[in-house]
Amino acid sequence: MKSLDCLTKECIELLHKNRLLKPLISAELLKEELSNIIIESELKDDIVKNFTKKLGLSDKNSYDLWLAKNSMNKTEFENLALKELKIQRFCQKNLDHKIEQHFLERKAKLDIVVYSLIRVSSIYIARELFSRLVHKEDEFGDLAESYSDGIEKNTRGVIGPCTLDKAHPKLAQLLRSSEPGKISGPCQIDNYFVIIRLESYTSAKLDDFMREKMGIELFEKLLDSRVNESYVKILNSHKSKEMIGEQI
Repeated sequence: MKSLDCLTKECIELLHKNRLLKPLISAELLKEELSNIIIESELKDDIVKNFTKKLGLSDKNSYDLWLAKNSMNKTEFENLALKELKIQRFCQKNLDHKIEQHFLERKAKLDIVVYSLIRVSSIYIARELFSRLVHKEDEFGDLAESYSDGIEKNTRGVIGPCTLDKAHPKLAQLLRSSEPGKISGPCQIDNYFVIIRLESYTSAKLDDFMREKMGIELFEKLLDSRVNESYVKILNSHKSKEMIGEQI
């Protein structure tokens, strides 16, 4: 990465000690990877124009002031405006063949659920509430609002829609094996005893939105890998035992 060749050993040590070396490498690698992505001039002009409008830069004076405040020139501003589209284009060009496999590996955590939850710290209270629900003596929402120890008491126990990767692994497994409307529990998760009812389960699909999401995940993973490789290479090239010892 030629852009960092100008850094002296002292600069690298200073950046490393202040945990700024990796962010710098990441920024330069990102710039390098996206520099080869060409956007058609008409589309480029439209995106930059919309980005300018979104920032509320209605005239040349406000535009110039914004550039000065953010220490940017016109080219850097345009690159910022085009960054999202360039990443999408990079993914389509270089990572599209990996997206389906990545989706299949991630799918279990991408399914969307809506569920009702009650969590209490006492197993005895949990058993009592479960019994009242099973025998239809009370409504789930009423008991959640009155007894639940978590923030779900403010929504009458309802959580979601959300992806399963947002849930505790044990709770996610319970939801995967549940049927809509079925009450499950009490089950201990960390310091709580929980009762759940699955309201709906939507299986993730590899549509256009998901392809873009998977592509960005792969891009971030690729960038992280290259950042780490460059990081170690830079430290090793300056043969600083202290720095190498710290990063290990």
